[in-house]
Amino acid sequence: MKDTSTNVTPSPYQTELLMAALKDRAHRLPSDAKATTLHLMLRRQWIREHRADGRLQGTGTEPTGPTHFRLSHAGVRTAKRHQRIQLTRTHTIGTIAAYHPAHAKRHQDIVAVQSRPDTEGHVKVLSGRFRRLITVALTDLRPAPPAALAPGELTDTWAVMDQHGTWLLIVEGTTHSAARRAARRAAARAPEAKSRSLRGVVFLYRRLRSGEIPATFAELHAAAVRSA
Repeated sequence: MKDTSTNVTPSPYQTELLMAALKDRAHRLPSDAKATTLHLMLRRQWIREHRADGRLQGTGTEPTGPTHFRLSHAGVRTAKRHQRIQLTRTHTIGTIAAYHPAHAKRHQDIVAVQSRPDTEGHVKVLSGRFRRLITVALTDLRPAPPAALAPGELTDTWAVMDQHGTWLLIVEGTTHSAARRAARRAAARAPEAKSRSLRGVVFLYRRLRSGEIPATFAELHAAAVRSA
């Protein structure tokens, strides 16, 4: 009996093979994959065996010859689902990433992630190039280059911005949800808010590194320039 469940979680090694095959143009698995693992993945219908001419093994009348394995449709779906899980863990809300859209390989943008992925795998990000929110595919995000990152480790201090990327507040929070609650409380009592109301502002967030935390609110603008 074949195990065709789409809810089965691949092992770390199986996930590694799925990710490698997903990157290959023909969705071909590495030739040195372990035979026992390939057998299990065949049972789960994540892969199919192909001849050297690309046809499925067992079809036609030509000699068998050497074979290889490629992702099936179910395997592609499984690989993409786990790719999205991995990327979601990497590009959490408030982190900086490089945006490389697949349809424009030469375009690059440095963005701050502002949402979890929707059902189509898209996230909202604050674009450093356009200084506004844009929606991008999670799979088009890459780790930010070192030159785009401020020195130091990520902290539990967050910059709270408006939709144009202007820094408004700095708050503490171990998670995005905690930072959001802190921002709402701070906006209600911040001395800096006396000259203008922060009510109704759609806040954006960026987790700061130790080397860019401003000592006072007056330093927010200078810190933003340094970290751009």
